[in-house]
Amino acid sequence: MIKLYWLSEINLRDRPVVGEKAWMLSQLKQSGYNVFPGFVISSSVFREFLDNLNDVNSLLADFPGSPLHLDVDNPRTLQLVAQQSRQSILNLSFPSQWRNILAEATTQLGSDTLILRTSLGGSFPLNQDISGLTPAQVCWNVSDNMEIAIKEMWAQLLSAKSLFYWQRLGIKIHTLNLGILVQPMVNAIASGRIINRVKYFDIEGTWGLGYSLLQGDILPDFWQVSRESGEILEQKLGNKTRAYGLKAKLELTESTTEKCIESHELHDDQQVQYCLDSEEILQANQLVNDLQNDAITWHSLEWILYHSSDYSSSKLAIAQLIPLPYNYLIPLPDEQSLDNTKSRRKTNQSHSKLMGIGAAPGQIQGTVYLLNEDHHSNLVELTNSIIVTQKIHPFQLSSIKQASGVITEEGGITSHAAILARELGIPAVVGVPGATSWLQTGDSILLDGDSGTIILNTINTLNQQQIPLKTPDLALEKHSFLNYPIGTKLMVNLSQESSLRKVRNLPFDGLGLMRSELMLLDLCTPYSLREWLTNSQPYEIVEKLQQRISKFAEFFNPYPIFYRTFDDKFSVDQDRRGTAGYCLDSSLFRLELQALSEVQQQGYQNLNIVLPFVRTVDEFRFCLNLIAEYKLLSSEPFQVWIMAEVPSIIFQLSDYVKAGVQGIAIGTNDLVPLLLGIERNKLHWKDISFVDKSAITKALKQLIQEANRLQIPSSICGQIVVNSSKIIEQLIAWGITTISVEPEAIEKTYQAIARAEKQIILKLAREKVWLKSEEFRSLL
Repeated sequence: MIKLYWLSEINLRDRPVVGEKAWMLSQLKQSGYNVFPGFVISSSVFREFLDNLNDVNSLLADFPGSPLHLDVDNPRTLQLVAQQSRQSILNLSFPSQWRNILAEATTQLGSDTLILRTSLGGSFPLNQDISGLTPAQVCWNVSDNMEIAIKEMWAQLLSAKSLFYWQRLGIKIHTLNLGILVQPMVNAIASGRIINRVKYFDIEGTWGLGYSLLQGDILPDFWQVSRESGEILEQKLGNKTRAYGLKAKLELTESTTEKCIESHELHDDQQVQYCLDSEEILQANQLVNDLQNDAITWHSLEWILYHSSDYSSSKLAIAQLIPLPYNYLIPLPDEQSLDNTKSRRKTNQSHSKLMGIGAAPGQIQGTVYLLNEDHHSNLVELTNSIIVTQKIHPFQLSSIKQASGVITEEGGITSHAAILARELGIPAVVGVPGATSWLQTGDSILLDGDSGTIILNTINTLNQQQIPLKTPDLALEKHSFLNYPIGTKLMVNLSQESSLRKVRNLPFDGLGLMRSELMLLDLCTPYSLREWLTNSQPYEIVEKLQQRISKFAEFFNPYPIFYRTFDDKFSVDQDRRGTAGYCLDSSLFRLELQALSEVQQQGYQNLNIVLPFVRTVDEFRFCLNLIAEYKLLSSEPFQVWIMAEVPSIIFQLSDYVKAGVQGIAIGTNDLVPLLLGIERNKLHWKDISFVDKSAITKALKQLIQEANRLQIPSSICGQIVVNSSKIIEQLIAWGITTISVEPEAIEKTYQAIARAEKQIILKLAREKVWLKSEEFRSLL
């Protein structure tokens, strides 16, 4: 059953679903402005429609699972994909239940003709005009015509022009929240637009419907009007020779195919007459003043002048309101204006800005979606929205992939939500007290993941800051920092297939940490991990794992990849974390080993295993025996490492090496909190001064030097490396083999390693010169 969203009933929570155009019109209508009634068909209906495709040869058969990758520079391929997609959509009929719901809804509109327009939701840039890609459809108010018009609009999403546009912008089609706004179409006396300026506003208009203006058939009439006095400062008569209007009412049937709109030449006397008189200009002036008084932010609006029901007067209606391109302009509320928004805020909140911890870099302007604890990750509304929640639960982690930004009240920069956001290049701010009270679904905000700042954008003021949005871009250009070779291995931490593109041109010596739990959460979307594991057959899980791991193995080949097996960090029972959990139930671990074995049998010899959160040597031996059972050790390059996260490993490393450990990966995100007796998410990692004042450096030094003595490699991965170049200098001096960081920290870490290694070389050179000078002096 499909749900329709009526303009007169849309609330704040519906904003990401109905899109900005419909949202703004709904707010105007509910505030008493003259807006035609209407309803929105959300993007979830389109997804449900595609789920019913039974054409196995169609490119849309597994949409949205299929990303529709294609070479957009090949016009023949592009045209073929577009034609086949359009045909697949047009050939599939609506279910009878849909037709009944839509017929009942359009009957309530009370019009023989309808206009359908797109309304984009989520965080799609509002200054991106896609009207040329998805032009409005006008149809007779009959079921067949309505169905064809809707399907035509969906097909426009996949036209050759649209596919080229989406791919060039890096937008995945299934992430677009494309709503369709349906309203009655009236026969206009005149139509046009009003453009909002600081001290005045401009009006453009023509006779009839706006098609002649849209298609450039005419030069419109023009007025410039003072905002303060309503005085006409300037006016120019246009060159209007043609007008468009609705055809006379027909005897409508389901088979009606005749077009609704016709054009005609204007009489000479109409061509030399302005389409608006002084009274109608006053109506426009009153409308602009009302919008200003209600503190509504807008750039331009489209208007329609039409006859009242008894033809005794004319009325001005708003057809569309176009907002300011606020992904560049960030209005900051003053105190008086802020009072207008307090009625929907808790009384103890009186600021226009919130501060938290910047957990993932980048800036994004977008729409809030308040994620409750009982919401699962398969909600359509999350697509391209900024998620705001108390904390991200395990079953909600996959929601981050659909979001354009993340805000949490709890958590730290080492939380899995923060780690995943950094890998995906999604700005995130964590540790924001009161965020779920201060922000509501539908709010427009600026999220700055660098500074940890959140700014609410609800009104328009004259004091506007110009803040360009930015997001980390890691792979588009050849990097300039590769001006000095380094000896320490630099590896990258990844778990998402979508992240591979971003590191293609980065300098790396392999994949240093592939977190299984994050990869599994990606594979199980839209289900929770527990649901997926319970409802899937073992061979299906192995197949999914094998396919994903092999893609990483192929991408990084011949460089090594270190696959860290599943670590149940989210378990209430912490005794089940890491290898201790394998000893209690090894079923998932065995599936991972089977998948790794199959990848190895494909010929990939760059696989290695890292065992997580190892507490005892006996746990390691148990796992090593299972690894041997799956014949992974038969490949000579294959190595078995352990995460050095539990402090006891510092004192038992030689025992682990005797048992078969071939390398260690120091996981500082867990090791440091355990050493200090502090919760992982409550460490202030950016204040690195606590490192030198604690046992951390001694522990790290002992681990690395002991690994060197035992002749095994040592790697370090964790936030402590990213936040301190001084730590990197010490690590290299102690003899660390490898440093592994997230993609956005590669450049910074490369430079820190280069500086540290140069300092060591310089120090050795100076010592050599000093020794030679001393030797020379001794001969004198």
